[in-house]
Amino acid sequence: MRPAAKIVVIYLLLITLLVLIFSSRIQYWWALLIGHACLAAFVILTSKLAPTGTNNTDKTATPAIASSSNAIDSLRDLITGWYPVVLIPITYKELSYLIPLVHPRDYDDVLAAIDYRFLGVYPTVWIERFTWPPLTEVLQFTYSTYYFLPIVLGVALWRSGRFEDFHFWVFIVALGFYVSYIGYIAVPAIGPRFLPAIVQAQTFPLTGVWLFGSVRELLDRAEGVTRDCFPSGHTELTLLVLIYARALHRRVFWCLLPLGVGIILSTVYLRYHYVIDVVAGVLIAIIVTMIAKPLYSALGGSSHASSH
Repeated sequence: MRPAAKIVVIYLLLITLLVLIFSSRIQYWWALLIGHACLAAFVILTSKLAPTGTNNTDKTATPAIASSSNAIDSLRDLITGWYPVVLIPITYKELSYLIPLVHPRDYDDVLAAIDYRFLGVYPTVWIERFTWPPLTEVLQFTYSTYYFLPIVLGVALWRSGRFEDFHFWVFIVALGFYVSYIGYIAVPAIGPRFLPAIVQAQTFPLTGVWLFGSVRELLDRAEGVTRDCFPSGHTELTLLVLIYARALHRRVFWCLLPLGVGIILSTVYLRYHYVIDVVAGVLIAIIVTMIAKPLYSALGGSSHASSH
């Protein structure tokens, strides 16, 4: 298996262990175990389709047969290259069900207290003086692009034929997301816009110009009520995109840089995150960057791809 696939399997094993430990609290623990087993089997079986690096096309095949074989190979490469990214939202959705059962205590009050102790204010309340409906509208749309930034870099690497760099990037994406998921389980929190003490301190609601409310509601429905506040995954993954875009595809880096800065600024401005969430996201991005190369090589990845 490629390193990204191994990261997926390791995460599934960790969550499976967690489900077994807290099975007395989880009504459908057996369904989760079956689901994890199916996903792990899918990863293992799909990994067997990965190309070996040799071209097995029959040299005597007709052009039509050779073209068909190439098309099949391309489809196989596409599936085996991208499926770890596709699995990320699937594994994310179970957290809204799982976290309240295995760790039912929310830490919003603790995170808010940390912000207040070090800053002397609730950041989302203090930042009200800078809110402006057109800016709110822009930042809400910018915040939403977070889901596409890792894909943009992946597509750029794929289209340029830099497949070793592409697989290394998919590994980074899987590692970054799953580390943040572990953080959500360890420190459940839903964000300052739901904490009563902060909600009461806010003097007015955020408003946009045109589609702010619709976009915000769409994101809420898509993600559900998930304890995904600490660390800030938006900060962590955005920084990872920018760090590796600068190393692997400089043109993409300059295109994504304004969006990346806007995403990080919007986390607190839009009242989704505490400042301590953002700090944790920055620290985790740095740690992931530091361990990525040796871990990728240890899991069987190409040393050439991890040399950036």
